[in-house]
Amino acid sequence: MREAASKSQNWRERLSMSRNLGKGFAAPGGEFTRALYEWALTDKGNFLGGLLIGRRIVELGSGMMPYGYALASTCKAKNFVAVEPFYGDVQLSSGFSWIDKRGGNLKRIPFKVETTDMLEYLSKRPDGLLCMLACGIEDCILPGLDYRRKVEGELSRVLESDAFFISSQSDLYPRDLRSLEISYPRPSNPRVFDRLRLHGRKEAFERYGDKIEGLIHGNYLEPRS
Repeated sequence: MREAASKSQNWRERLSMSRNLGKGFAAPGGEFTRALYEWALTDKGNFLGGLLIGRRIVELGSGMMPYGYALASTCKAKNFVAVEPFYGDVQLSSGFSWIDKRGGNLKRIPFKVETTDMLEYLSKRPDGLLCMLACGIEDCILPGLDYRRKVEGELSRVLESDAFFISSQSDLYPRDLRSLEISYPRPSNPRVFDRLRLHGRKEAFERYGDKIEGLIHGNYLEPRS
């Protein structure tokens, strides 16, 4: 069934098929990642570059659009992996199209698409290796609370000790990590605000304290019990 969904040329068909899999819904998405990427290019959002430079970036549920790669490459990450079980083919082609259109104006970094379920992907990664990104991964597209809790546990396990899990308009909330929550205006439509959370351990907040100092007007939260 998943293979059939991934091969369909119509995103509505992919969405319909995915509802029967029990592995989350094939939301094509991408607008939240686009907003985050565009905000990272502004004076107030460019601190994200300092958080991502040199990191191994993995975006969960990247959808069809290439903005996760755009964010990672612009911020000079070490590499980028898009985890997308339903739109992996579209994600790959859009990523290479993005690269081709920008030519020498964009720093090219290694780019890979994993067409697997996010929980399955995370469960096979080693401890403390990655910097994670999730945009628009809301409860309505996840199989259920138990699945989300398992993903959150894996996120904490694979996250580098001094890196952040960057979550924009996402309901994934690792309970054993500290978090800083703010809202930011979309550059393309300043009347619309998106929620951004930085989840990390003490080491991450200590390392990047100077870069996120201007965000402290947001809600700084200790780990949930």
